[in-house]
Amino acid sequence: MSVLDIPESKIDKKREFLTKRRKKQMEWILILLIIMGYTVAVMAQTQNGINDLNYQAQSEFQPTIKDALKFSDVPEIKDTVKRIKDLKYGITSVPLFPKYQVQPIVQAKLQNEPLNKLYHSLLKVGYGPIYNMPYGEFWIGNTRSRETNYGAHLKHFSGTPHLEGVGYGGYSDNEVNLFAKQFYKKHTLSGDFNYERNVVHYYGYDTSLNKLENDFTRQRYQFIQPKLRLVSHYTDSSKINHDIGLSYYNLQNLYRETENNIKFNANGSMYINKEKLNVNLLTDFYNHKQSNDTINDLIVSINPSFEAGGSKWHADIGLTGTLDNFKDKTRFYFFPKLNVFYNVYENMIIPYAGVTGGLIKNSFRSLSKENPFVDTTLYYSNTNNKYNAFIGLRGNLSSKTSYDAKVSYAQYDSLHFFVIDYSGANQIYNRFNIVYDNTTLLTVSGQLKYQLKEKLNVIAKGNYYLYKTKNLERAYQKPDYDLTFSGTYNLQSKIIIKADLFFVGQQWALTQTQDTSGVYVPTSKQLKGWADINLGAEYRYSKMLSFFVQFNNIANQRYYRWDRYPSQRFNFMFGVTFVPF
Repeated sequence: MSVLDIPESKIDKKREFLTKRRKKQMEWILILLIIMGYTVAVMAQTQNGINDLNYQAQSEFQPTIKDALKFSDVPEIKDTVKRIKDLKYGITSVPLFPKYQVQPIVQAKLQNEPLNKLYHSLLKVGYGPIYNMPYGEFWIGNTRSRETNYGAHLKHFSGTPHLEGVGYGGYSDNEVNLFAKQFYKKHTLSGDFNYERNVVHYYGYDTSLNKLENDFTRQRYQFIQPKLRLVSHYTDSSKINHDIGLSYYNLQNLYRETENNIKFNANGSMYINKEKLNVNLLTDFYNHKQSNDTINDLIVSINPSFEAGGSKWHADIGLTGTLDNFKDKTRFYFFPKLNVFYNVYENMIIPYAGVTGGLIKNSFRSLSKENPFVDTTLYYSNTNNKYNAFIGLRGNLSSKTSYDAKVSYAQYDSLHFFVIDYSGANQIYNRFNIVYDNTTLLTVSGQLKYQLKEKLNVIAKGNYYLYKTKNLERAYQKPDYDLTFSGTYNLQSKIIIKADLFFVGQQWALTQTQDTSGVYVPTSKQLKGWADINLGAEYRYSKMLSFFVQFNNIANQRYYRWDRYPSQRFNFMFGVTFVPF
């Protein structure tokens, strides 16, 4: 602070203080002189021998010392906030009467995409002119419903081919399927009725040696099957979910070969802590009626298993026990069940492994479905798949591409093979018999799938088989490999193009040849591999009308899936699909 910054009042006070101070100093000096003079006089009198000396000075002055007034330059801080003592708070309740009435706000709603319109029926008809192949397929059913679902499906496909060097190969496939479902709160009850009528001809004989009437080689399979099923939908993990099914079928042909089957299966599952317990029960009864014998077969199987898993792994382990009462003999089998996988990295790399097994029923239905040219009187024997161990790797290469590669090794007792029947009852050798042998099978398989939304879908898959039989020279009618390439291309939902390529490797068949002595002996012969290329296209004129064309065996190959039975060469079919109502 400079001198110019000092207030004038403060300077005046300073001057007054200095004046008073000088006066006090003069008074003290005067008093000191008086005392000193008095002291000198006393001392002089003492020296002169004067014992008493009294001196009295008279004066009206009375000396006094006043209190000093001090001024401090230290600044003082004065609090301007007044402290309020004993402050009390309180809330006074006063009723609030709003001046405005609240108007309700309509809740926000998400706009769902409109559901596609469903139609009650669809009819598809076509015709193949080369082999006189009429085709028709019809679907009918109800539309969307929360309570029921029912409908029917009918199909007819036939042909009258006359292939070079072999007999008449006419065929006819007819199917009728009726179905219904009733939805309850916690269950779904469904029922099906299936009917099939398939006609084939044993055309695999040399017409230069034999000329047979069409009715002589005709075979018909008639199949009837009603089914019932009850499935629960409990969301509470403490309850037992169940899937119960009951079915019956009757299959018969023109030559008094009949099979009846009654099957009951039940599956129950529940959670114990975090593990899932599954119990499967199967009761399967077969009655085979042949022209010369009747055979009964009862199979009872129970399979308990546990499922456990985490965020990256899953395991299913169990055991299957099976009782087989066949031809008045009872046998017991036990099969392992193990399936595990581990998600190594974000569903891109998932290794998996396991081992399974089971009893395979070789029935009239399964054998004739695989090869419709079997003999009328079959030799039955069930196949015991002791184990089937496998290891593989699957995952996604991208959001559009997935893959699966697997290697498995299995052992079978009484695995079935088809061979031509060279017995005396069949002189034209155009029917197959069944032979069984213990076999090991090594399989290497793979699959690659690419899907680009609904526009492009491509699937490539293949299997390589290595059979090793115990008694038979070859694994007859079993190809070495098979490859399949399938693709679908959707061009703006107007033009749909489909392509299928099938490649099947070589296989072996059992034939007979004459030796040097003129005796016919069984001999194995090799059947060449083959390829079948099919191409189809569909033009959708509207949602209710479209046109299609299908080309089969474009390479025009004459190949043999079964020995003595050549395939149809190049053929095509065109047709229309529309919605009647």
